[in-house]
Amino acid sequence: MFCSKCGKENLDDAKFCSSCGAAIGTVAEVKNVTSTVNTSSESMSFGTAIATCFSKFFNFSGRASRSEFWWFYLFTVLLGWASIVADSSEVLLMILNLAFFFPVIAAGARRLHDTNHSGWWQLLMLTVIGLIPLIIWWASEGSKEENEYGESV
Repeated sequence: MFCSKCGKENLDDAKFCSSCGAAIGTVAEVKNVTSTVNTSSESMSFGTAIATCFSKFFNFSGRASRSEFWWFYLFTVLLGWASIVADSSEVLLMILNLAFFFPVIAAGARRLHDTNHSGWWQLLMLTVIGLIPLIIWWASEGSKEENEYGESV
């Protein structure tokens, strides 16, 4: 069975797409399943979040969900730890930090946009105390209605 949302082929007895998580089945089955499942785009998978952030490498406009931001942040932290284990001179870590600098800043700006804050607030990272409001804003639920940065995610 092919998913009507992403087009990926799934097993015949599958209820959900293994790629995008969309409900698969007859129209009646899909209506029944989707009424009981939260279908909001708020919950993004680990792989989808990484792919989204890399596809929006230099995109500082728009909005990002909490899951998109935090999964991508976890990915960068795990890669950083792995690079320290693999290379004790930390040259690999510096290369990764340079490679991920813009995607992390862009994802952070889009996440702040979802909470109706300007991405420029990330400059608070330059102060130690400024990390507190940033972490609170990044962890806060985004506004459900459209704001000046775009539609709700």
